[in-house]
Amino acid sequence: MPKAALLIISLLSLSLHAQNNALVKEKDVLEFRKLSIQRLGQDALDTTKWDLGGNFGIQFTQASYSNWQAGGVNSIAGNSIFNGFANYIGKGKWVWSNAMTLAYGVNFQDTIFNKTDDRIEIESRLDYLHSKKWSYSALLNFRTQFRPGYENPGDIGDDVKVSDFMAPGYFLFGLGATNKPNKRFTMFLSPITAKATIVTVQRLADEGAYGVDPGSNYRLEAGAYANITYKRKLWKNVDLQGRIDLFSNYVEDPSLIDINSELIMFFKVNKFIKANISLAYIYDHNVKFYLDENNPDLGVPRSQFKQVLSIGFSYDFGAAAKDE
Repeated sequence: MPKAALLIISLLSLSLHAQNNALVKEKDVLEFRKLSIQRLGQDALDTTKWDLGGNFGIQFTQASYSNWQAGGVNSIAGNSIFNGFANYIGKGKWVWSNAMTLAYGVNFQDTIFNKTDDRIEIESRLDYLHSKKWSYSALLNFRTQFRPGYENPGDIGDDVKVSDFMAPGYFLFGLGATNKPNKRFTMFLSPITAKATIVTVQRLADEGAYGVDPGSNYRLEAGAYANITYKRKLWKNVDLQGRIDLFSNYVEDPSLIDINSELIMFFKVNKFIKANISLAYIYDHNVKFYLDENNPDLGVPRSQFKQVLSIGFSYDFGAAAKDE
């Protein structure tokens, strides 16, 4: 066979091999993009690069008593929550996911006013495809609250503030990898994480609240971080959603792991009426509880629990409404 023919055959073979590898890589990219969009609530690829949507809900409860022998206190309670997302599906291997939660709830009994919920949570994550199930990731998370919280709310003359906007405020930045084997499960692992705790109320900062050194308004930590989320449709109108955050400080005792978790079950009555029950658990060894107010050295961390059952109006908009 002439040398020219051998050369042409060799070049064709190399070209076909390169095209095959390119097709395989492109298939991985499309699969990654598809899983990413499914994570946002869509079932297939479309030409829209930005996916915007979310949910707004509001719940009310009211109780009044007149000559009720068993006793009772007139009360009004309300809670509102907003969940929004803005996600960018870039060309090639890039996906940028952004989410925000705003929640505020109150309970009013006679002349006593209490908060039942108060949250500002913002998270942004940038993913770069490595394979179908893994991506390199950078994550930024921010948490704080809207209004002050008091030690004994409702007590006459008691205005001892224990929290406020940016007291505390938490910033977390991590570099790591994200594993997403399917649209239900996502795990972000970051061996390189920086965490900042901000306390802007000077009295709380002087007391060393939330782990800051007494007199300082911030605390910096370096450690490892993990975030795991899971979503699953249990039945036709019943959905389960769970999240757990874990953080370990490299400098201090790495065995002291901070935990922030939440489990929510959603029940859909109709398009606009939904009920949910949520369980939240927090353990932060920097948040101390004091049995003896006169001895601040006796403060110890404790497990924190919260349970909420609510029913009310709920409205999905944007891409979130496509799942209905």
